[in-house]
Amino acid sequence: MEVKRTVPVKLDVPDERRDDLHTTIEQFNDAANYTIQNGRNDDGYLILNKSKIHDRVYYDLRDQTDLPSNLCVRAYSKAVEAMKSTVADWKKGNSRPLPRFNEPSAVYDKRTLTIYDRSATLSTVNGRVEVEYVIGDYQRSYLDDDEYERRMGTLHYREDEDAFYLHIVVMKEVEQREGVRVLGVDLNLKNVAVTSTGTFYDGGRLLWGQNHHFRVRRSLQDKDTRSAKQTLQQVSGRENRFVLDRLHTLSRRLVDEARNYNCAFIAVERLTNIRDRLDNGNDCIKRQMHNWAFRELREMLAYKAAEHGIRVEDVNPAFTSQTCSRCGHQSSTNRDSSTGWFSCNECGTEYDGDYNAAKNIGMRLVTLPSGKRPDGLGNGQLALKSGTLNGSGDYTAHDDVSADQESTDKPTTSVVGR
Repeated sequence: MEVKRTVPVKLDVPDERRDDLHTTIEQFNDAANYTIQNGRNDDGYLILNKSKIHDRVYYDLRDQTDLPSNLCVRAYSKAVEAMKSTVADWKKGNSRPLPRFNEPSAVYDKRTLTIYDRSATLSTVNGRVEVEYVIGDYQRSYLDDDEYERRMGTLHYREDEDAFYLHIVVMKEVEQREGVRVLGVDLNLKNVAVTSTGTFYDGGRLLWGQNHHFRVRRSLQDKDTRSAKQTLQQVSGRENRFVLDRLHTLSRRLVDEARNYNCAFIAVERLTNIRDRLDNGNDCIKRQMHNWAFRELREMLAYKAAEHGIRVEDVNPAFTSQTCSRCGHQSSTNRDSSTGWFSCNECGTEYDGDYNAAKNIGMRLVTLPSGKRPDGLGNGQLALKSGTLNGSGDYTAHDDVSADQESTDKPTTSVVGR
């Protein structure tokens, strides 16, 4: 399986070449926006084929910008990918406008970017520019690893630092982990993540931090002074770093748990409309869900797991919170929405609701039809604290526990960020 990393590297750009990079980024965005504006055929439909879009806009981009030919190609390719994503949302019934590019960034490939160990050269509107890296141990660990192939990069300008960064994409092949065990993971707010093995990752510290930063931001916005605006920008940066740090901690612990239980797969709920599913009408909860980075956590979990040959798979989460993970009985009254406690109306089994959902999510991957099952899963087994369950519901205890311990295991709580 392929492991991909994006390594952000700060660039030491010669003063006399900074304007060249600024102009290149500006014209790159202009080229992408021009593609969006002119990317329809004679019948008014968006052109999603890159060969056809080339004929439509390439020569105009060459005439209207100073970009090298390969950067023109990267610009219209970026626009096409964005249009494809928009059309996919339209087909699902989600209304959204066509994208517009105004972020200070430009995409490079091997023809427009040469990556060395401690420097790089980039194509610009005024020839090539050579830049040195300003890096730390994290960047060195990837740039000096011969197993990683350097593929491409994205040039970014960070206004708050007045600095250019090159986000270098590196890739390597990792052997997929053998085995058929699946770790089920339920994502939420109070319990950021709960696993089928009964570990609860408490999100209290994370929510406290987000609420604290929200109150600070609101206070600064009310003042509306120059000093307050500068402080507001600093606070936003601190909040982003705060959240990312805890997401990295959580994703790393989830991967460690999967390894400890010898799991080759991690099952997570598909994120489509997750905020709507968790909405309980509370304005505070709505704000927290808006700020909560579900997708970032999913991406971090996937790339950290891939380094160890573990695959992260999405499953349909429909009714996983209403279905008993022991007998399969589904009812909207099984779970108390105010307490989150699950009590099956059919068999009387009681669980924490998130723990019950985590087991259902893992079992949903295990019981997929053979034609839809991920390669290598075979006759999957759901990992529990004291054993495993197969697709038929047969329980197998670990060697050092009794066969009935699964029903009495006590969940463990882990606080994210400690």
